[in-house]
Amino acid sequence: MSSKKIAIAFAFACVILLSCAKPHETSSKEVMFEVRSGETTSRIAERLDSLNVIKHPKLLKIKAKLRNLDRTLKQGIYRLHMNMSEDSVLVVLASGSIATVTITIPEGMTLSQIAMKLDSAGLVNKDTFLRLACDKKLLEEFNIPFQSFEGCLFPDTYKFPVGIEPQDILRMMAKRFFEVSEPFLRNSSLDTILILASIVEKEAYLDKERPIIASVFLNRLRKGMKLESCATIEYALPEHKESLTYSDLRVNSPYNTYMNVGLPPGPICSPGKASLEASARPKETKYLFFVSKGDGSHYFSQTAEEHEKMKLILNRKSGK
Repeated sequence: MSSKKIAIAFAFACVILLSCAKPHETSSKEVMFEVRSGETTSRIAERLDSLNVIKHPKLLKIKAKLRNLDRTLKQGIYRLHMNMSEDSVLVVLASGSIATVTITIPEGMTLSQIAMKLDSAGLVNKDTFLRLACDKKLLEEFNIPFQSFEGCLFPDTYKFPVGIEPQDILRMMAKRFFEVSEPFLRNSSLDTILILASIVEKEAYLDKERPIIASVFLNRLRKGMKLESCATIEYALPEHKESLTYSDLRVNSPYNTYMNVGLPPGPICSPGKASLEASARPKETKYLFFVSKGDGSHYFSQTAEEHEKMKLILNRKSGK
């Protein structure tokens, strides 16, 4: 028998003997383990042993060699457990099924709120994320004409790999935004559609009303009227307020659409698909005003007189 065959037979015997040892009782204690770039199987086995993920590092090395997995275990961070069998560990590391964090970003979140949600999930440092969200080079990658990624991070459910860099989160979310918004940007500029959509997102509750609310703001823009959107005031204020005061309406900010004519300089949140579509394809109306009925729907009117009359009626109904 050749020396190579003898070595293989010996290794196989070792596997059999070690496999017959006391069976593994996998612990529920989770271990996040990173396979580093260029790392040898021997080094991986040693580190797994030191973390009590496996009990027989030599067995893992032998099995990896017999299965032609030596030096092919995939780089990434994996979700393992203490006291796993060597076979189970190899299955996970060879599959490339790296650990992920699933997170849902709702429509209407601001950049700051997104940063806090990602921070709470352990994916980023909030301050670092917000700093990178204003990075000019990153913005240039997507030809974003604003000072930050505000509005350009699409609200959706994402699976982010554990250990992902914050700039790559920005890229993934921005890429998703442009995938969804592309049909709505064919005949309009990004800044107009996105800024308007972000206001519609904050002002509308019912999807069926979004195209009507978009038409109201567009009609006001055409007539040179101020938008007078309370949502833009909320964005301009340093802290969220449940109800606005008359002094709030005088806040000194380019986002104050009660004082400034035209659209604000940038989006005020991340709009969803329905608001983007409503802004690109608004209803054709002559409405210039709308007021909340208190149930999520709105009353729309063409004149200031009709608008004021409806506000009085609704105020009486609500006991104000």
